[in-house]
Amino acid sequence: MAEKTIWGDDLVKHLIDVCKEEILAGNRPQGIFTRIGWKNVEDKFFARTKKKCTKTQLKNKLDNLKKDFTQFMELKIAATGLGWNEANQTVDCSNTWWDEHLEKCNNPERGTKCNHVRFRKHGPKHLDDLHFLFDKVHVTGATAMCPGDVSSCDSSSDDVLEVTEKTDEACNKPKPKKRKQMSGAAQEKEEKSPFYQMYKNTCMKIESAVEKISTSVEASSAPLQANLVPTIAEAMKMVKACGIQEKTAMMHTATSLIMKAEFREILFALETNEGRFDLIEREHKKSTT
Repeated sequence: MAEKTIWGDDLVKHLIDVCKEEILAGNRPQGIFTRIGWKNVEDKFFARTKKKCTKTQLKNKLDNLKKDFTQFMELKIAATGLGWNEANQTVDCSNTWWDEHLEKCNNPERGTKCNHVRFRKHGPKHLDDLHFLFDKVHVTGATAMCPGDVSSCDSSSDDVLEVTEKTDEACNKPKPKKRKQMSGAAQEKEEKSPFYQMYKNTCMKIESAVEKISTSVEASSAPLQANLVPTIAEAMKMVKACGIQEKTAMMHTATSLIMKAEFREILFALETNEGRFDLIEREHKKSTT
């Protein structure tokens, strides 16, 4: 059995950094790390921390970070149109708003408390990094899960999902795992969730994406063909060439934008750094108004 890891803030930051590096290197297509990606994450994490963690341990921690980020995004959605506290990286809401929100969010009958209250004074640590890791793959809703996700209480080595490299069985489509039966009370709670329909629609899109992944797995070990749009790493170079500095609100907006292929294509089509800076600046202003 692997030794239990005590996740201090320094270890969390190292894990986030190596995951970002592998994403920029193209080793997490469609939101799922490839086998090479996981191998690199394990090796780099050990090299920087001297902590030997299994892939399951690392993935479980990522799942917990994603859970925190998802709950925080639920809070941001609930507080749409209200203020933002840049210093504390959380929503800026009145006590009256919080009282009303917690009254709706808490469920005394089931003995559950609203998870959003954790972010009343301060948002999650490393929020910009969490946006980069999970902005396009999180699903809101108390019970929302996506293919390959592992809950913090059900995690095991058998639950780790990865994009495998080409094998003789690559064409054999694996049978989907059956979802555990929920109790009637839990199912009723899920169906009443304001995010339930969003969850269903998102999972339908994810299932479609997984189908596309399964048909293209055979090419995972072949050289990548030239893409019509820049990679995230190439787009990041263009962003920095515009003069946008790291650790700024503009850089946060830019990293979110370049996750979209269509935005990277537009960025590449612009001929000057001034034009690219103007585009990102306008998008940033739109996101903060």
